[in-house]
Amino acid sequence: MSTREIQQFIHQSGQFIFADGRQKMGMIVARYNIKEAKVEYYFIPAENEVAYRTAQAHHQLDAHRQLGNQVDVNGVLSATMLAA
Repeated sequence: MSTREIQQFIHQSGQFIFADGRQKMGMIVARYNIKEAKVEYYFIPAENEVAYRTAQAHHQLDAHRQLGNQVDVNGVLSATMLAA
């Protein structure tokens, strides 16, 4: 997916299919890296979503690194959002 296509899936729970064949439930988050002046994307697995949201609510700024994995959005083949 392109960075433009992935925008509708940011912070949305869903199923993501990666270029290496993995199919995982979770969500993608975007974080701005000040030192490198670029946006980075992280995949938060479904089992860590509640912990991530709690950490964000408590202003734990590195939660995306602790609970997720950095991903290249070009390596995300498709995404399907879960019904609310």
